[in-house]
Amino acid sequence: MSARSATQIALLTAATAVTGLVGYAVYFDYMRRNSPDFRKNIRKQHKKLAAEAEARTKEEREKNTKALRAALVEIQMEDQPVSPEQQEVYFQEQVAEGEKLASQGPDLYVEAATHFYRALRVYPQPVELLMIYQKVVPPPVFALLLELTALTGGAAGGPGASAASTAPPPPPQASVADIDESSPATSTESAEAGSPNGASATSATSEWERVSDEGRRA
Repeated sequence: MSARSATQIALLTAATAVTGLVGYAVYFDYMRRNSPDFRKNIRKQHKKLAAEAEARTKEEREKNTKALRAALVEIQMEDQPVSPEQQEVYFQEQVAEGEKLASQGPDLYVEAATHFYRALRVYPQPVELLMIYQKVVPPPVFALLLELTALTGGAAGGPGASAASTAPPPPPQASVADIDESSPATSTESAEAGSPNGASATSATSEWERVSDEGRRA
């Protein structure tokens, strides 16, 4: 078969496909305008698709809640770091793992949320950290994180449980580096009030030592 013949066949096939699509579009438009039964069937199909989508969403939500409950039991059985140095290393490891998993797609969102929650448990200013999370964590992961903190009911020993309800709607996303670079407000008054606004230019280690000291004095 020559190249010319192959090209002609390809063009003919494409033209046939386009003609078929145009013909179907004309038929669909005509039936939509002139056939009540056709419009009724279309509405039924739309309702069916909407119901199926809602059922899938509900099933996914229930699946995620079940996974979060199981993860919470496992997390509560884990030993937490004690010293500020250990807490800092643990915090950074959990945040890094959460970022990595969140970047790999929805299938790992639940697991990513559990790592962000682990970091939240050892952070002295949980409300502040939640607001940082809002800027850098994908919204679906952040929603799972809030659900996970809510599941503790304030009795799990983690600071995030009482902070979840205070978090405002998520703002636009920012750089992931904000998690390690942001710190509590520089003034003593704003730190004592628990204000999450403001960030210093000190290193991550100095920030962690300062918020740790404030958390112990609180």
